[in-house]
Amino acid sequence: MSANQSARNVRLLIGGTDFTPCLISFQGSDSHLDQSGLIAFTGQILLGKALGFTQSLDDRKNPTAFCRGKSVTLDIADTNGSLKRHPRGTLRVLAPKYDTEKQQLTLEVADLITLLNFKEPTDPEKADNKSLGSQSVNSVINKLLFEAGIGNSVSIFPDSLYNYPLNLSGSYLQSVGKLLYASNKVGWIDNQERFRITNVNVGSTQSLVSLIVGKNELWYRRLGGAESPCEKIKAVGTQMVTREIKLDSKVTTEQYGSPAILDPESTGLIVINKVTENQLWDEDEGEFSIISNTEKPWGLIIPRVFWEKFATPPSLPRELFRLFLGESRIEESSFEDVSEGGKLKQKITNFNTDKSQYLAEIQELRPDFIVGNFVGLVNTKQVTETYTYSPKEVLLNKVTKTKELAVIVLNGSDENWEDWDNIPEYFVTSEYKSEQWKEIDKYTWQYETYRLLPTVKAEGGTAIEYSDDVNIRAKQKLGLTWDSSEKRRSNSGQETPPAAERRPTTKRIEENPVTYTVLFQDPCSGNFKQRERTYNVEFLAGITVPHEKFFISSETSANRQLEAIAKREGNLLRGRWQGQEMAGAIPNSLLGGYQPLFGVNVLEADGTAQNYLADGCSWVVTAQKALWSCDGIWVGQSQSAIPVTGNIAITSTTLSINGVTVPGAVITPEGNAVVGNVTITPDGNTIINGVILPADGSVVIPGVVTLPYSEIEVMPGGMALGGECISYPYLLITTTAVLQGGLGIGGGCIGGFSLPGGMGLGGDCIGDFFSSQDLNWEDFSWDDVGESAWNALQSSPTWESVTWVDADWDRLL
Repeated sequence: MSANQSARNVRLLIGGTDFTPCLISFQGSDSHLDQSGLIAFTGQILLGKALGFTQSLDDRKNPTAFCRGKSVTLDIADTNGSLKRHPRGTLRVLAPKYDTEKQQLTLEVADLITLLNFKEPTDPEKADNKSLGSQSVNSVINKLLFEAGIGNSVSIFPDSLYNYPLNLSGSYLQSVGKLLYASNKVGWIDNQERFRITNVNVGSTQSLVSLIVGKNELWYRRLGGAESPCEKIKAVGTQMVTREIKLDSKVTTEQYGSPAILDPESTGLIVINKVTENQLWDEDEGEFSIISNTEKPWGLIIPRVFWEKFATPPSLPRELFRLFLGESRIEESSFEDVSEGGKLKQKITNFNTDKSQYLAEIQELRPDFIVGNFVGLVNTKQVTETYTYSPKEVLLNKVTKTKELAVIVLNGSDENWEDWDNIPEYFVTSEYKSEQWKEIDKYTWQYETYRLLPTVKAEGGTAIEYSDDVNIRAKQKLGLTWDSSEKRRSNSGQETPPAAERRPTTKRIEENPVTYTVLFQDPCSGNFKQRERTYNVEFLAGITVPHEKFFISSETSANRQLEAIAKREGNLLRGRWQGQEMAGAIPNSLLGGYQPLFGVNVLEADGTAQNYLADGCSWVVTAQKALWSCDGIWVGQSQSAIPVTGNIAITSTTLSINGVTVPGAVITPEGNAVVGNVTITPDGNTIINGVILPADGSVVIPGVVTLPYSEIEVMPGGMALGGECISYPYLLITTTAVLQGGLGIGGGCIGGFSLPGGMGLGGDCIGDFFSSQDLNWEDFSWDDVGESAWNALQSSPTWESVTWVDADWDRLL
């Protein structure tokens, strides 16, 4: 039966001018739901010559009336005769085309998505999210919409966070669509020209429109050309993992050697060098510090000339092999703020060494000159490096200034220490070096450097005859003089400035491939199944993990995103495969409550009710009719669906329509009845999506919907096993402890039901193992090693590889 196509009042404005008398027809279509994440509209308006209309429809004679981007608004009357904005009634002109023979103008029109989808970033920095700090989808999408030219949006955005550079490509709106698709949402422009976001719920049973076959439908027929469904759907993507880097650290390394380097009579092994390095990062100040402390045996730190002060020859000092702090190096690097590029500005390195090392020469020449404390760490050297950059962040100049104690500079210069009353322990400049890079042309760079040194350290400085006066001689020797210079030029890249050192990052980006698989039960048994489908999803939500975390949970936002997409695409395949094409007159409910994928309830001729989602809607408006049509995505069969019309009664506890009590209705304190997403007011109106609609039967309260498929739940299982072994280069003291071990295995069966299974194994082991608080060889009393400890060595896998009969046991002990 034909739908009611009675004439309706229409109003058409183009650029604010009323072209209603000229309107012949309006028609257009929404795009279908796909992986683009956007629903766009394109259409045509046909205008013809009208009596009494003075404006020309020829775009050559009236060029400014139909410019690209001109606003177009279309209003149609509802069943009560009131003008309402058409669901797709706020558009823009794309292009005019005038037919001289027919004297008709065809306007290509579209929404803002189609109009602005060509806009791509000329500057990638404008579009990309470069920050490693978390940004919400809301902020990223709003930024992209603004750059595209859409400033009005009224939507609840996805709650995903992005903590990695997105490196967006394509147009601004294409990137918006990718972000929305990853969150299982779709963006569209409403009839107030606002950008809105709608969640894609393919299983929704809420109906906005009701059709009765044989009464108010224009057509209702099977949808053709749809892709066949399948049992297995995969959604794949890349999860960007931001791993926190622990910059603060402490590392200790040891080197072993023979004690014979200090005492020819000693044998075995000793620690000859122990370095402990601490790294500290101050994010607020942009300072990175490295503190390195070097411990060595006393005999390798204190020069032999001082040994007799600690022992009577020929005896050796007792502390000869004991570790002492002999050197400390503190390196402090200062970096720019991130907003300025984070380049290295300055590096200052302080060296602290034992003072006995630079006093050794004086001690040999004047044994009685040095009195008081002659050991202990003192600051002996400071190196300052300063960097200068161009506006393009290219290194232009590096200056290195070194200061050392005067006594260290004078050492080795045949200085007559007999003339000194005091040791010169004050700082002097021991080196000044300048390096400059200059860009000659696009391909050529010039490098120039020069160095200043104290006269006594410069080339030929030792051959100079210096004054006998100690004060004059010190100034002569310590004064800076030109030492060397060099200038080089290259067009092959050899003299290109080195890359700027940047402030250390506290995060590192890693890629983690993720997959989610959804299984759908096929009612048809057999081995002739459709191939599985795989959908790639870009811009998955990122995750931040600690640096020590190895395994990443499968319950992250990215996994949930893939789960939603896999289920959505599987349901769409099934719904379109068994979908219906349908059409009818535009009801009042669509004028107020339209959004993509609105629900349609159809009562078929045999009394069966079916639920659909309207996809790819088409619209036609003429002076005689106002119609809509769509490809209906089948949701399922509805039992006991109730149209909201007729006698509606709301009591304090129940809702009844035409004498039938509606199950599940909740009565609010205001007296409204709420059933699912439908609110019914005491005066008989319905509210959907915040829009008040009359109770004319267009809105239907769905009954129990039987889905045409069943999803198979996957029960994941796993197993973990690990251990750690620590070895030492020599035997340690034995203690008794309890070691516990375990093994666990879990799994599951995939099917229409779940069958978990598992196995566990564990045990305790009591025995001896080796531990120590001090791993210094020389501090261990080997005579106290028990027989049980030596017997424990027999379990070593390398024990049998040695000929123990020939071992020198005295040397070992």
